[in-house]
Amino acid sequence: MAGRAAAKRGTGKAEALNVGWQPGERVLHGLLLEAILKDNPIPVAYRMNYIANFYVGPLVAMMERSFKLTRSEWIVLFCLTRRPRLNAQQISIVTGRPKTSIASAVKLLQKKGLITRKTDIADSRRRVLHLSESGQATYAAIIKSFVEREKQMLETLDPAERRELVRLFGKIIAAADAWAKPY
Repeated sequence: MAGRAAAKRGTGKAEALNVGWQPGERVLHGLLLEAILKDNPIPVAYRMNYIANFYVGPLVAMMERSFKLTRSEWIVLFCLTRRPRLNAQQISIVTGRPKTSIASAVKLLQKKGLITRKTDIADSRRRVLHLSESGQATYAAIIKSFVEREKQMLETLDPAERRELVRLFGKIIAAADAWAKPY
């Protein structure tokens, strides 16, 4: 019992037994990542996911904290700025996100006044989404953080390497019919 109390306080014999060199957090991270990447059976997919997680994770946390928006809501806003008059199903298809999460995001964005849903003038059976002025302002406030984070992420690449990276991703995306199935 005395040993446990001393260990909790960080003094005494228990501490002496547990003292040893421990790598710093960055060194440990590097060692663990290297071990995971070595002989990885999915070397490209794992690396893309690793990059995507560290790119988008902090941005989503910021959006939730500062703008009370979820990742799915952001995806809807982003898509509607790139291509107005989409419906929820089209957004789900083009992003690979589950239909239910996009449908929920659309409902939340409507309640928040960031988007509207109107009958499509070209097809009255269809309802399409539009950004409201408030939705446009919210998008403008958020996208700056995404642009800056991408800039930081790609600083290690020269302009030719950046163009090549975009070209290679474009090639993979162009062949998506062969491998990207809705879920």
